[in-house]
Amino acid sequence: MRLIIKEFLSQLGESGELDRLLPDLMTRMRIVPISRAQVGVRQNGVDVAGIGMDARGVRRLYLFVLKVGDLGRKDWDGGVNTVRMSLNQILDSYLQCNVRPEHRELPITVVICSTGDLKQDVQTDFAGFCTRNNTSSLEFTFWSGDHLAELIDQYLFDEYVIDPDQRADLRRALALIGSRDYDLRHAYDLLKALLLEGAEVSASQGQTGRKRFVRQLKTAALVLEIIFRWAGEAGNLLNAFKVGERCCLWAWEGARLRALCGHRSIKAAVREILRSHQRICEAYFQKLRPYYSAKDGASVFSRENALVTNTLFEQIGVLAEIGLVHLQVAQYAKDEEQAGRAIEQVREVAVALLELVGNNASSGSPRYDGNAIDVALALMLLHAAAALEPAKSWLEELAIRISFSWQTSNSFPISTDSFDDLLSLELGTLDQEQISKLKDLSTLIPVIMHWCAMMGAGTIYQRVSQMQSSVFKEVCFQLWYPDEATESLIYAQPAQYDSGTTEARISFPLAVADFLEGQRVRAQSGNFVGADVFTAVKEGIPVLVPMACRHFRTPVAPQLWLPEFRNA
Repeated sequence: MRLIIKEFLSQLGESGELDRLLPDLMTRMRIVPISRAQVGVRQNGVDVAGIGMDARGVRRLYLFVLKVGDLGRKDWDGGVNTVRMSLNQILDSYLQCNVRPEHRELPITVVICSTGDLKQDVQTDFAGFCTRNNTSSLEFTFWSGDHLAELIDQYLFDEYVIDPDQRADLRRALALIGSRDYDLRHAYDLLKALLLEGAEVSASQGQTGRKRFVRQLKTAALVLEIIFRWAGEAGNLLNAFKVGERCCLWAWEGARLRALCGHRSIKAAVREILRSHQRICEAYFQKLRPYYSAKDGASVFSRENALVTNTLFEQIGVLAEIGLVHLQVAQYAKDEEQAGRAIEQVREVAVALLELVGNNASSGSPRYDGNAIDVALALMLLHAAAALEPAKSWLEELAIRISFSWQTSNSFPISTDSFDDLLSLELGTLDQEQISKLKDLSTLIPVIMHWCAMMGAGTIYQRVSQMQSSVFKEVCFQLWYPDEATESLIYAQPAQYDSGTTEARISFPLAVADFLEGQRVRAQSGNFVGADVFTAVKEGIPVLVPMACRHFRTPVAPQLWLPEFRNA
């Protein structure tokens, strides 16, 4: 395990990575952080500071200087960001001006914390520096990557949080994470043990249970970071993306089961996991960005037509979620700069989504009715990014192609999620009765109709509504609406089978104005639950709901967009 942790540490950067991990480790070591690294703020040599007890039980002030990689002669002396310069700043400035009055009498330990080793060519220099400057109340020490890995294993992966069997699951997950056929079962088993198991016992323990769950959330975040690094090295960030989704969702489900969703410390820990998932999203996006802007870029990964379309709509759903995650992070950003960066990422992802749709002709020909999930998420992103005209063009393409495929009974979106059914349709081995069963219902057309009306694409809406008595005469249009029972299911499994209400058979009025009026009345009627029935929406992390829909293939709740009809 320590070798795994050390390898993980070797991939960390100093800013935004090592300086996020260290405070959690300090807290578990009973060193209370009193300051953290800040970008653009003069640190006077100190990245992180804390107060805690040493091995002899003496209360001390700990000052950490963070460095990444092995430290050689160039890293020790000779430049502005060298170790020697940081230590001199501590002696000359920090200890004179930055130590709080209540801490001035405490003995001080300055820790050079590195993810690597101290090379032989500077060990003598460091020893000499310590000899000259160590006193009874001031000492300098070095934590190597090996020592840091040992501390992480001891305090963040201790037996009270993760047992030997779960460690074995982590090792297996890392060994297989690069495989495209790996079902991620070991990673999921580990996250389930950390976040879901024992929730009832934890809920009955009050404050003790809450503190333990915070530790489990932080451990899950570290596990996610380790899997992210390994997946990146193995060249399969999609697996890291899926683990990130599951980690976010089960973290919230664990909080819900323990009745802790409203606690500030719990929400902060869940948001840290979401930020880790955002970093996975960004890495995934940057890796595949060239394929989105390339003509027929989705076919690089799948050669058969049905597989190309399946891959394409998976990517549409993934891209939509990435954009919505950035939008969520922007909403609770700590400052305007962070919020502005997140909003810019939302626009960038929306542009890439439109390029993906425009460069792949099969984006207008979904093969599963379940692709309504991906289409709805994509339209939510495009609506948020104010990309209305391109979205209308895509809606028109979808409406025209789906109508034609339904009329010809060729390459239409089948009502099951079975690849065997899709393959049989492709090969032409189905009789007319079997084909009719595969086209007897549609949730995709109602989703398209809703968004046509909401985005002002009245011509497209009218064209499809006129086909209800001809092309779609035998098709049952339907939509699934969550209810109060859905909350207990949606973050952990497909929710549509054991909760909610299905509206069927839906008949769309010919005039879009009549449809809009009907939806306004419905949105204000109170006859169905609002989006705030979900604790994630109520507590300010609404992106978890569409994330759950994509991950577990639950239909996207119309409640997430129906309020927009009030202003349509």
